[in-house]
Amino acid sequence: MTLKFSEKILKWYKVHGRKDLPWKVNDPYKIWISEVMLQQTQVSTVIPYYKKFLAKYPTLESLSKANYDDLMLLWSGLGYYRRIKNIFLASKLISEKFHNQFPQNYDDIIALPGIGRTTASAISTFSGFSNKAILDGNVKRILRRFFDISSDVNAANEKKLWIQSESVTPAKKTSEFIQGMMDIGSSICTRNNPKCNICPLRELNCLYNPKIKNLPITKNKNINITMYLLIIINSKNMIYLKKIISGKLWLDLYSSPVFESEKDLINWKNQNINKFKPNHNFQIIHKVTNKNIIFKSSVYHLKNDKSVSLSSKNWYNLANINVGIPKFMEKVIGKYRSEYENNHV
Repeated sequence: MTLKFSEKILKWYKVHGRKDLPWKVNDPYKIWISEVMLQQTQVSTVIPYYKKFLAKYPTLESLSKANYDDLMLLWSGLGYYRRIKNIFLASKLISEKFHNQFPQNYDDIIALPGIGRTTASAISTFSGFSNKAILDGNVKRILRRFFDISSDVNAANEKKLWIQSESVTPAKKTSEFIQGMMDIGSSICTRNNPKCNICPLRELNCLYNPKIKNLPITKNKNINITMYLLIIINSKNMIYLKKIISGKLWLDLYSSPVFESEKDLINWKNQNINKFKPNHNFQIIHKVTNKNIIFKSSVYHLKNDKSVSLSSKNWYNLANINVGIPKFMEKVIGKYRSEYENNHV
């Protein structure tokens, strides 16, 4: 069975697999960057970020010399920002411990910041260091359905999935097999409405019944959260931004002053720009997982910059912001330009 399983996947991949992805190269550094970017992110989203990243940092040595804020700017909009911090930390470690040569030993790879078993296995296999099974979301979905493994998320089921993944992964042509599994998972054995009629595994007694939904179903209701933003623009058309130093979502990115309550906003305003009144008000909605965050934004134009007690280091050219900002700030700035700038030209 396991031999037939891998043969079906390899045969399908030879005809239909994606062989032109930009990270299909014999360079562990580039493979590492792609694998981290692909964590919880679709291929179509990753490709432009990957190309832009490698254009600026084509080698490990160039990355090891990178400024952290510059990396955050490149990553801005891709999300899951902990990933770029781990890349930054790992590049320093590789520079110091391995002299800017990506490690070939599996234990050294998995010890890098932000690298788990699946990512380490993918890097090792695609780089030709050693052949390892993986268990990303696409592979899990195929194995759960084919072997009828419970969708309950627990250690026992995770162990079963790893055992099955290792049992079906061939010793030869491992990289082609893994890519084939990922391609089938993303295009055929999809989360919703899988195309079982064209699946290469359909003749191997797959235990999946398309009439029974056996994958985890998220029932979390959307939660509405309101936050408050102060958009401060000075006389030189520069925007005031501060680095976010707490929380998990936008840590180390730059944003206009943001507050959890209107009272906090008023207190900050009274201490820093007390003499000014808002020129414009608007709101945007930004969705994060099951949260709808409503950003109520107040725009302040400062005619006399010297009358405020704001650090001169925190002003950025509104037309060309050169630090990483969260997606919600991109929306806010876009809304400001369309609603205010266009009406005041």
